[in-house]
Amino acid sequence: MAFDSNKHQLVARQHIQDHASADNEIFYWGYASRVFPCTNDKGSCEYLDAVYWMHNVSMLYTFIMWAVIGGLLLFIVWGRLFRPLRKSERDAKQTFLYRGCRFISAASRRYLLPESYPKFFPSTTRLQVLILAIIILYLTIFS
Repeated sequence: MAFDSNKHQLVARQHIQDHASADNEIFYWGYASRVFPCTNDKGSCEYLDAVYWMHNVSMLYTFIMWAVIGGLLLFIVWGRLFRPLRKSERDAKQTFLYRGCRFISAASRRYLLPESYPKFFPSTTRLQVLILAIIILYLTIFS
């Protein structure tokens, strides 16, 4: 409803979609429902197609992003739970898996935890710069 200052009353607005005369109505998750068939002019129908298509694409990219974040967290939890341990300090034989996990842990601490170059990112670790680069890469691919 819009307020008309000349008549001092509320006037109904005309919408692009007419829900009263709709044959089909498609519900979108988190968005207004869409009415079929589109009975307005061609420009309005193309506009609605573009709006609802972009909503579908943005929801797909959101689900992909959360799937990647969830997969990384699941991988980290899985790696922490099933990390190989030595049975005792006297056990001299170390498995390949144990040595590989120790190598990855030591290498990540050595190369990712020192501060980055002070010219570009002062007082930040290399891990923070790496995370920023990954986010920029993700946004570049999906936008």
